[in-house]
Amino acid sequence: MVENQKVCRGKGTLLLKGPVSGKLSFYFTSTGEEVYIHFKDLLGRKTMLMILTPNSIEVWDIIQNIRFSPESIYLRFPFFEFVTPKDLISIFWGYEPQFQLDNKIEKESSIHITFSSNELTLDAVHIDMGTEKQTIDITFDEREYGSSYPHLIKSIPPSIPQAQL
Repeated sequence: MVENQKVCRGKGTLLLKGPVSGKLSFYFTSTGEEVYIHFKDLLGRKTMLMILTPNSIEVWDIIQNIRFSPESIYLRFPFFEFVTPKDLISIFWGYEPQFQLDNKIEKESSIHITFSSNELTLDAVHIDMGTEKQTIDITFDEREYGSSYPHLIKSIPPSIPQAQL
């Protein structure tokens, strides 16, 4: 059933603990191999737009009105060395990505990733970046196949300035 779907939408929460801390709710729409994610803060303000394609990740901090380069995203969150945008797309579709953390790499990097599932789909992802003393929890509260949030499907305006590293 899920394999035949062209779109998927849902909502959840992102919880960050460590040097970067906070809790954001998010809404998302997956259209094939693209995912559009809007994050909101506790006050309900749109704070960030993230766009995932199999080979790229784009982030717009709406409040500060800056675009993050892929380099600045990878520097802030080193788990992207192991979790590709394509892996994140699988996660938003409800599938555990098909990557394997090599024990040697896992020990050297101190990055540990665990997944939680219900009977049908992936519910949560926990990322522990030990040496950075940072944890990231992504929890999916709802996921609906065959529906989208059309208002989420947009691009980052080209006039948005790039953040400096």
